Amino acid sequence: MWKSDNPLVRFVRFVVGLGIVAVILLTALTIIFSFPEKSTATNATAKVQSCVDTGPITRRGFGHNWDCKIAVRDDKTGERWTDQVDMNVFSPEDVGKEKPVAWGYAGGRIVKSDNRHYSTPEGSSTGTHLVVMFATGAVAIVAALWFLSRAIIWSFSQQGQRKFWEKIHGSSEEKAAKKEKDDEFWAEMRRNRELRKQAKERRKNRS
Repeated sequence: MWKSDNPLVRFVRFVVGLGIVAVILLTALTIIFSFPEKSTATNATAKVQSCVDTGPITRRGFGHNWDCKIAVRDDKTGERWTDQVDMNVFSPEDVGKEKPVAWGYAGGRIVKSDNRHYSTPEGSSTGTHLVVMFATGAVAIVAALWFLSRAIIWSFSQQGQRKFWEKIHGSSEEKAAKKEKDDEFWAEMRRNRELRKQAKERRKNRS
């Protein structure tokens, strides 16, 4: 049934391929966000008021994603405000507790935002976070692109898939001709090696 040319089956094959791509990317996000970067200095104190779980699938991958309401007091100015923080910065275990945090406005010089970003002294070092992010991201991107291309190819008819692979790898006749040419090349290499060996032995015997 998987190899059927029925339009519905072809669509299902395409969707399955996209599903695999989604699982790869979500798994990568799960791994990356399991190693959050910790702040080296704090500038505020947050009291965690409540938390809700928005999982099991969110923009940080699989599993719990605690979205917590916090009351914040800036350590320098004394300014107070309340905010919602997701991405597992806090968890239900922190409810009722005061936690030191580092905060700043999200974005940077190019993309500015009025939204506040929070981090805590708990987590991984910057080096560990970057290594995990780039290593996991690189593997995930390669795998996702590979399965995305397969999803597109799976949506073709069987004849369309054969024509596609023939364009990439050549027809069976072309592959047989290439194999024969390669066999001749390596046979010639072996003959030349044997001739050089014999010539070397003759020179050695004359000396």
